[in-house]
Amino acid sequence: MTTRSRRIAVIGAGIAGLACARTLKDAGAEVTVFEKEPVPGGRAGTLIEEAGPYDPGAQYFTAAAERFVTQVRRWDAEGIVQHWRGRILAFEPGYIEDRTALAERFVAVPGMRRLGLHLAREIEMRYSMPIAALARADGGWKLVAQGVAEPVGPFDVVCVALPSDAAAALAQGHSRLAEAARTVSWDPCWTVMMALSGKSGADFDGAFINDDPILGWAALDSGKPRRGRVEGVAERWVLNAKPRWSRRYYEMEEAEVVRWLARSFSARLRRSLVPLQARALRWTHAAPLNPLPERFLWDAPLGLGMAGDWCDGPRVEGAYLSGQALAEAVLG
Repeated sequence: MTTRSRRIAVIGAGIAGLACARTLKDAGAEVTVFEKEPVPGGRAGTLIEEAGPYDPGAQYFTAAAERFVTQVRRWDAEGIVQHWRGRILAFEPGYIEDRTALAERFVAVPGMRRLGLHLAREIEMRYSMPIAALARADGGWKLVAQGVAEPVGPFDVVCVALPSDAAAALAQGHSRLAEAARTVSWDPCWTVMMALSGKSGADFDGAFINDDPILGWAALDSGKPRRGRVEGVAERWVLNAKPRWSRRYYEMEEAEVVRWLARSFSARLRRSLVPLQARALRWTHAAPLNPLPERFLWDAPLGLGMAGDWCDGPRVEGAYLSGQALAEAVLG
């Protein structure tokens, strides 16, 4: 069966799923991407609030592997991403470390969502269509979608780019891949998006806060390249709680999460901050605790694969390389 004659479904339009679909599409395969949300990007997304846009998930990304460095340079040349040259600090117990020069950091412009939109171009996308189950049919696959009367398909290959537990649930009863995926555990993260009417007085653009029991990261979101300005809003911040605190208070009300993280940030800056607007968001699958050593999972006889930042390496780079590698296995 030639590449062009194979029908391939990709489940999940985060960075891993889009990198997989993009690689397959560019090779001439017939690809359809199914995504439960109305937009692509996953955790590399952008939320538009009254106070302006926020990047509540992936704050930035770096590039280390040569092939990803090459890809990021291409995005930079195309105007999809820009360097984030903000001052980055790490607050350690008893001292402060300036980490600005330790990494080359990039953000999509004008928001992280741009990266997903760029990768999804010219690909058949089925948004707001969560896939509940997979079914074998005539030597191929059919997808059972929530709210859709008839299964979708058939497909010759299915690539699942979802968090490990969701991927395992789809593969259960079909493939040994389910067992491997179920071994991965995740840290949750409470995130607060907070707008201020006046300047905070912070002397940094981003900070790893390693000497606080609650707050783990703070970023001046409005200070990133090409972020929009909103009248009456001086600064927009994204605050991430530490994993341990997020696990302990996983069921906390959003208003209480806002209060605790805003108070911790105020204490850090030694001044009282009254948010003009604030909202809390809980990420259930923020970071894999024990990512698999494999870059992707592939059951060739069944035509079923898995990819994500829970394979080989977390973060945007890991997700992208995982999806790309799965696509190359499908094509090869």
